[in-house]
Amino acid sequence: MKTVIWPVYLDSTHTRGQGRKLSKEQSVKEPKLREISQALRKSKIQHIVDHSKSYPASWWEKSGCVIVDQEEKTKMELIRLIASTINRSRRN
Repeated sequence: MKTVIWPVYLDSTHTRGQGRKLSKEQSVKEPKLREISQALRKSKIQHIVDHSKSYPASWWEKSGCVIVDQEEKTKMELIRLIASTINRSRRN
């Protein structure tokens, strides 16, 4: 099953109405596609980075997305895993 992860899902600078899925405490300030990809690589989860896509609510912005191909985790579990991995790597 393929799951699309948009950077806005993890972005603490956006509101839930703008697409953020996590609480402010769990989310990351302005996550980059590179960071999302690195977090997935650390967890050994196969994914594809697509730089040309735009989040539908902000179609004018080419934010890109990450397409994850896995069956084990739900979308929210993936988002939490990515955010916590990015937060840990930023602290180091």
